[in-house]
Amino acid sequence: MLIPRGLLADPAGSRREAGPGLPGPAGPFPAAAEVDVLVVGSGVAGLSAALAVPPGRTVLLATKDRLGHSATRYAQGGIAAVLDLVDDSVAEHVADTLAAGAGLCDPVAVRTLVEEGGQAIADLLARGVGFDSDPSGPRQLARTREGGHSRSRVVHAGGDATGAELERALTEAVRATPSVRSVEHAFLVDLVTHDGRVTGALLWADGGPHLVRAGAVVLASGGAGQLFADTTNPPLSTGDGIAAALRVGAVLADMEFVQFHPTALHVDRDPGPPGDHPGGPPDPPRPLISEAMRGEGAVLRDGDGSPVMAGVHPLGDLAPRDVVTRAVAARMAATGARHLWLDATGIPADHLERRFPTILARCRAAGIDPSRQPIPVSPAAHYLMGGVLTDLDGRTSLPGLYAVGEAACTGVHGANRLASNSLLEGVVFAARIGRALAEPSDPGGLWVEGVWSGTTSSAGVEALAVGPAATGPTATGPAAAGAVDNPGQPVPGFGYAPPPGDPPAAGRGETWPGGSAVVRARLRRVMTDRVGVVRSGEGLAAAIAELERLNVNLGDPGPEGFEAANLVQLGRAVAELAARREESRGGHWRSDHPAPVEAWRVRQTLTRSPDGGLDTGLLAVPAAEEARR
Repeated sequence: MLIPRGLLADPAGSRREAGPGLPGPAGPFPAAAEVDVLVVGSGVAGLSAALAVPPGRTVLLATKDRLGHSATRYAQGGIAAVLDLVDDSVAEHVADTLAAGAGLCDPVAVRTLVEEGGQAIADLLARGVGFDSDPSGPRQLARTREGGHSRSRVVHAGGDATGAELERALTEAVRATPSVRSVEHAFLVDLVTHDGRVTGALLWADGGPHLVRAGAVVLASGGAGQLFADTTNPPLSTGDGIAAALRVGAVLADMEFVQFHPTALHVDRDPGPPGDHPGGPPDPPRPLISEAMRGEGAVLRDGDGSPVMAGVHPLGDLAPRDVVTRAVAARMAATGARHLWLDATGIPADHLERRFPTILARCRAAGIDPSRQPIPVSPAAHYLMGGVLTDLDGRTSLPGLYAVGEAACTGVHGANRLASNSLLEGVVFAARIGRALAEPSDPGGLWVEGVWSGTTSSAGVEALAVGPAATGPTATGPAAAGAVDNPGQPVPGFGYAPPPGDPPAAGRGETWPGGSAVVRARLRRVMTDRVGVVRSGEGLAAAIAELERLNVNLGDPGPEGFEAANLVQLGRAVAELAARREESRGGHWRSDHPAPVEAWRVRQTLTRSPDGGLDTGLLAVPAAEEARR
C-alpha cells in the first residue's frame, strides 16, 4: 500500500462500514461509500466508460483535478476512423497501424479498434461532439492526413481543438446522467483487494482518505508523461492508476515503449495561452505542434533550411512518429542545435488561421507568427504505449479490475502509436467495457490463466515460457542473452521498491532533503537524460542505479508525495524493461543496439510477485493473419 501504516486508523476506534451508496451531487463525499462501478479518470476514456455502464448501475467518476481538466483536452489532431469505404478501407487502416507499431501490435486488437471506429464516431456525434464539416458536401466530416496514415481519415473539431471538444461534450453528457456521480480533486491512492479480487479503492479527498467499495473498478487515469522533464503532458499525468495496479499484482506490458513527439514548441519559457486564468486547466510544459500541420504541408527543416526528412522515409514528413523523432534527434546531435524548425509558411495564411487556431495563438504568445516564420520545435515525451495489460473487453489480470485509454495496454499500439488512434481507442474499448459489465458473470482469473499458461487469450496473445526449459526461437534470443528471466521467478536485483513511508530496505533508498518535489525533479532529469529518445546500456544502468537511490518520505501524506512515489515506481519499470530489450524498435531506440532483432519481436510483461519482488515475462505477438480470422 502507498498510504503509510496507521493513517487509516479510525480515531474513534471503530471501523466504518461502507454505506449503500453516495449522496446526491451536492452532498459531501463520505469517508466510506459503495457503488456498482468506480471509474478513475475523466478524460475521453473515463468519461466514455462512465457513460457506457449498463443502465441500473450506480457509477462514481473520480478525477484528481476537475472535470474538463484532463490530458484529453490537449489532443489537437483528431480521431482516426474509416468513414469512407470508397477512398479508404478497414484493411488499409489496420495495415497503417501495424506498420507504425513496428511488429509488436496485437493484430486482433487492431482490427477490433478499426472495425468499431465508425460506430465510435457515430456515438460521439450523438453525444453532441461538433466535428468540423467538409464544405464540399452536405453532412460530410472534414478529414485530414497525419503521420503514418496512407489516407486522409482523421476527423477533427475546432480546427486543432479536438480533445477539448470531446471533453466538453462528454462532460456535459456525464453531468446529465443521473446514475453517474462525479467527485473532483479525488486522488487514487491504492486499489483494495479481497481474495485476489479488486473490490474498490482508497481515494484521497478533502485532506484525508476515503474508502470506496465497488463491484468493478475501471482505471482510466491516463499515462505518465511527467516521468520526463520535456513532455507535452500536463502536470497531472503521473501514472497513478498504472502504479496502483502494479502494487496489487496486476500484469503490466510494453512499459519500455514511450512515444516522443518530434514537434513540441521549443521556447525558453512557456508564455501560456492567451486568456489563461487561475482555476483554469493546467498547461503542459511543452505545447504540442500537431503533426496535422505537416499533413497540411508544413516541412521540418534544420538551421540551414534543408528538409530533415528528405530521403529518410518514403512518407517524408508524414513518416511514423518514431521515425521522425529519431531523424530530428539525429540532426540535432549532428549540428549541435537545441531545436529544429517546422516551416508552415507555404500554407496559405487563411487556411492556417482556420485549421490551427490553438497552435497559432500559442505560437504568437511566444512571439512567433507561423504564417511568416518557421516554428522552433524539438522532441518531447508524449504518450506511453505500455500500461495495464487487458483483453479486448478491458479486463485485466485481476478480477474486478478493468483498464482503458492510456492507462491500459490493449496491444493496439505496439512499439509506436499511430497518430490519432489514441482517442479512438479510449472510445472503442470503453464501449466494450460497458458491454462486458452487462454480462452476468465476471470470468476474472480465467483470462490471466490463459495468458500465463501458454493458451490463447481472448485477444489472441499466447504466452512464451522463458528460461532454461524454453524452446523455439526465443530460446536463442532474449532469454539466452539473459534479457528476460523465467516469469515464474523473481528477477535478481529487481526488487519491488519498499512502500513509501515504510523504512527502506538496508542499503537501498535515501531520504532526500526537500521532500517529494526534489525527488520528482531529480527523477525527471534522470529519465530525460538516460531513458529518453536515445538510450544505451550504460545510460540505462546509470539511470537504474540513480532511481534505486530515490525514496519518497510520506510522513506528511498528500497527492504531491503520492505522485512522486508513483513516478519513481514507474520510472524503474520503464528503465528496467528498456535495459532488458537489447534492440531498437518503435519508441525504444538503443544506440548500442541500433537495429531491430527478430528474436525480440515479443512483448515484455511485468507484475509484482507474492514476495514483493517484480517478475518479468514475455508475450508472443500473433501473426497478422490472426486479424483476418
